[in-house]
Amino acid sequence: MAGRREEQKRATRVRILDAAADLLAEQGYRALSTLSVQRAANVSRGALLHHFPTIGALIGELVGHLVARNEAAVREVAAGLGTGTDPLRRALTALYESMARPAAQAEFELWAAARTDPALAEALRAAERKAGRDLRRVVDALFGPDMVAHPRYPAVRDLTIAILRGTAMSRPLRTSERAAAATIDRWAEAMTVLLAQGH
Repeated sequence: MAGRREEQKRATRVRILDAAADLLAEQGYRALSTLSVQRAANVSRGALLHHFPTIGALIGELVGHLVARNEAAVREVAAGLGTGTDPLRRALTALYESMARPAAQAEFELWAAARTDPALAEALRAAERKAGRDLRRVVDALFGPDMVAHPRYPAVRDLTIAILRGTAMSRPLRTSERAAAATIDRWAEAMTVLLAQGH
């Protein structure tokens, strides 16, 4: 009986986080409040406050939830690209496409809002430290052990993340994906040069 109750609690928690993630992705940070999340998740006020007594507590856990969604998106996109593609471009494309999906866009929305919201910025700092470690693990798995072993790889990986995030964040301003595809191609060429030397 206790096991079933715990399972129901976990399911409610996930439902709340899913609702918050969807609200954030679809309507932006302005739409995110404990009341809007409660309604979207279709839970009682007591259930919401039991799991997340403040919006700060919700956001702290929401980042990890978004990271898990992003990781699933990377795997899904990479699997869809197949193995026939050039491995480097496949990894870059999978990362970029996952960053353009709703979960990553929701995370970017939080970052933008944190610029003028000190409480949000504080809630995000700790959550994003763990999220950064998770993202690096996912990126490393995509590029594979040979590339990861290169002495320049950590710097190249961090540049890759910064370039792809910037490209994905500017996606709503573009009318086509030509510029993004060109950026990925140029960065793939640069990575090939950087990781070919000094191995």
